Amino acid sequence: MKRTLKLVIGLAGMTFFCSWCTGQQSGFADYSSLSTGANIQPVPSGSAALVSSPQNGATRDTGSFWPRAYAYGGLGLSHGAGYSPAAGIFGSGVDIDNSHFLFLAEGSIQNAHKLDSGTGAEYALQARSFARAADGWYFGGGAQWSKLSTSEYAKQAWRPTFGGGKDIMRENFSMRAQAVYILPGTDHLNAVQGPEIGLWLPSPASKSHFFYRQTVGVYEFHQTSVPGNSGTNVRMASTFVSLTAMYRF
Repeated sequence: MKRTLKLVIGLAGMTFFCSWCTGQQSGFADYSSLSTGANIQPVPSGSAALVSSPQNGATRDTGSFWPRAYAYGGLGLSHGAGYSPAAGIFGSGVDIDNSHFLFLAEGSIQNAHKLDSGTGAEYALQARSFARAADGWYFGGGAQWSKLSTSEYAKQAWRPTFGGGKDIMRENFSMRAQAVYILPGTDHLNAVQGPEIGLWLPSPASKSHFFYRQTVGVYEFHQTSVPGNSGTNVRMASTFVSLTAMYRF
């Protein structure tokens, strides 16, 4: 399992690095131009030029404030947190994606069994909003709630998040890379916190209906607090990876 997680994290990093280099060579989409419907004229370069037109599937109307629903499902992998190594994930939500800001709200469930009880499911809700700059960068944050429920105990907490990301748009290729940091919030039992890296192919800023979404989170936490023992002197780390296919209506 360790080798699998390292491979997945390595592939995510390589994908982001290669796509970033390609974007630097070819240029990025100007979202302020896209929102007005103006075409991005080809530039004299050996690489493919960016073109925005009704026939181009890489971009869509970025001026809409209308929410769009989506659903997703896939596989969750974990290591170091006392969960079963693999679990199924299912979720749905809505997003708004335009030239000025991004917003998403979603809920999910996964059959993440805890090893100490052999049972369990995790429920999650999250809402995030970001302000977008003209060059495709965006920054913001939000809040999320999660609850672990087993046959023997239950844990739940609210956590604030903050971070940002960037859409890379080309004529025949697009992707979104995002990094957020999840704070402990009301999690006084374990104080789980850490960075979470997300990758979408193609970018949700495109016209596409089908997406691949990959999330890698590396979290630090302490031993569960109990009366007489805060558990803060025993600290650990865990890795969670979700690999999902998403359809946007």
